[in-house]
Amino acid sequence: MPILESLSIRSHFEMVDTPMLPTKFMFLKYLIIYMGITGERSPSYDYFSLASFLDASPLLETLTLDVTQLEMHHESVFEGSLQLGQMPAHHHGCLKTVKITGFTSAKSLVELTCYILKNAESLECLTLDTLSGTSRCYLGISIMSSCDPMSEDIFLEAPRAIAAIRTYIEDKVPSTVTLTVLEPCKRCHAKGKFVGV
Repeated sequence: MPILESLSIRSHFEMVDTPMLPTKFMFLKYLIIYMGITGERSPSYDYFSLASFLDASPLLETLTLDVTQLEMHHESVFEGSLQLGQMPAHHHGCLKTVKITGFTSAKSLVELTCYILKNAESLECLTLDTLSGTSRCYLGISIMSSCDPMSEDIFLEAPRAIAAIRTYIEDKVPSTVTLTVLEPCKRCHAKGKFVGV
């Protein structure tokens, strides 16, 4: 597929890190990586390894990454020191929009986000959604009058995710980039609207 411009990848059971890609997607502009809510990822899965997709796609403009899960099993950035992964720096001159759904305080996820901020020179918009992002009443994107339910574990993880954003990411966001952080809904989720795990 030498002229592929749009790619959507779904994987429900990631157990090993994403390898360095041996080929290049020379024309890829839109990339969606969905690691489904129903699957389980190894607690040792390194989200930072997904940066290899950026390096393999020099014309990438939009990256959407959905890492939503029902429980947070990964090492939190607050449990150790933050060090950017050992991947050589590459400058991504076309990447404009990044959205990460299911953002948690997972150390490797914070590292990936910092890597993007450091290397995506043309970045305009970064959205970090601490929930599943499917339906929010306060964004006007829900056909219902309330937000979708979430697992209690992720509801309890959301404040840590927000703290990780404030501690490790906010000060790295250039003035030319719009950072949007989507938090749990104070109206719906404060009432304990959870799904069973």
